[in-house]
Amino acid sequence: MVGIKNNRRAQYTRKIIKETVLSLLQKESIDSITVTEVCKAADVNRTTFYRYYDDVYSCVDSIETDFLDNLKIPQGTSMIEGLRIMLREFYKNPVLSNLVFVEGKTKLLDRMSHFHDHEEMIKTTMDKYEATYIMLGVQGIMKRWVKSGMKESPEVLTNIIVKVVFAEELQDKKALFDLHEVKEEQTDFSEA
Repeated sequence: MVGIKNNRRAQYTRKIIKETVLSLLQKESIDSITVTEVCKAADVNRTTFYRYYDDVYSCVDSIETDFLDNLKIPQGTSMIEGLRIMLREFYKNPVLSNLVFVEGKTKLLDRMSHFHDHEEMIKTTMDKYEATYIMLGVQGIMKRWVKSGMKESPEVLTNIIVKVVFAEELQDKKALFDLHEVKEEQTDFSEA
């Protein structure tokens, strides 16, 4: 007898359950999705669901793991090319891309941030803050891209991210920030 992991029927059932969970996530939050709802939509019974997953969250975790396992970023790839490869995969699968940005419920971006060893770049406390700033900025740009329907190609978005991260076109906006800061200081003094 073939083991449960390699059984075609088991693989198909897991695939249907995952697709159903992804489909439900398009309409509702993960917190509101029940195993009963997944089973009904996937046309499987609860025993079958629990054979493969502990709950909806473990199913989402499995989806994320599958995505990362299939994401092929060759060793030695630059961060920019790694980003481009990842964005192409998101672009191919918009349903999965939406999953990534379920607030506080997915660990995919955190897992993806470990693809590259950043230790050689982080030598000071300032470097740690800069790395955090860059990672959260990239995540914010990706979220906006996904939530607005991924209108730009992965290549265009990669270029946008690089320009923003390296502040190529942000220097003129610094003057606006400085002006606002001066106005706040003047307001503070006038209230005293």
